[in-house]
Amino acid sequence: MSSHLQIIAELEALTETQARIISALATRLAELGDVETGRDEIAEADKAYRALIGCDELPDIP
Repeated sequence: MSSHLQIIAELEALTETQARIISALATRLAELGDVETGRDEIAEADKAYRALIGCDELPDIP
């Protein structure tokens, strides 16, 4: 694999890890606060994030 493709693959893996972390943190914050409002905000933020990175099928956090 060329170095450019390796860098892209590593950045993709990093982005997916960041998405899982952000989702987990947002879920935990919603649990601590207003759950209904938090879920709406999380859903909107998740939708915007997925549109930004161009990925609609990130794996869910177990």
